[in-house]
This record gives sequence, structure tokens and C-alpha cells, in this order.
Amino acid sequence: MTQSSKYQIATDVNQIIEQNPGTVIGKQNNYPTNYKVTAALKSISQLLENVRTKNPQASDAEILDIITKGFETMPQNNPKQWQRWRDTLSIVCAGGIESIKVLFPAAGIPIELGKRFNEIYNRK
Repeated sequence: MTQSSKYQIATDVNQIIEQNPGTVIGKQNNYPTNYKVTAALKSISQLLENVRTKNPQASDAEILDIITKGFETMPQNNPKQWQRWRDTLSIVCAGGIESIKVLFPAAGIPIELGKRFNEIYNRK
């Protein structure tokens, strides 16, 4: 006896097309938008814009130095803001990692291994 599948996948089929007489214009991705990532990216771009406004003559390397020095002193000077930035950057990294795993499924295993090794290393 065969058992029925435990997965019940039901979907509406609108039309089955065996050939495409035209060209494919776009690709539809049905992934939900992660609003935390969008807000985090907006926060980072706002920081860069503020630094650029305060230092209009600075080059990109100088702006990177300004931001780096600010992040180096932030944990001591303003721990609450430091925690907000850490959360923001972790959201952006998580969104980027998940995007890579969706676009390149084979990369998911090494990414998860790296995460696990990092957790083990940081436990000690």
C-alpha cells in the first residue's frame, strides 16, 4: 500500500503555457520585503549623508576614517547609540547573508558552518 503524501500542496493554476511567443521582460520573486533591513540601510545612508554634509571637502577615505574613529569611541562615550548601531549592522549583515543563501543555495552550507564555528569560538 502506498501512503498519501503528508505534504498537501494546493495552488490555483491559471493557465499552462507550453511555449513563450514573446520575450521574458522581468522575473518575479515572491519573497517578502524585510522592513528591518530597509530601515537599517536607510539609517546607514543617513549617517553617511550627515558626515558628507558636515565635511563637504572630505574624500571618501577621509569620511571612512571619520566614521571609523566615531565607532571606536562610541562604546565608551554613548553605549546606547553604540548598541543601536550594532543592531542595525547585524540586521544588514543578516539580510545580506540570507540574500546570498537564496540566490546561491550551495553557499548556505559553508555560511552556516562559519556561523557555527564563530559561535563555538566566541563561547570560550
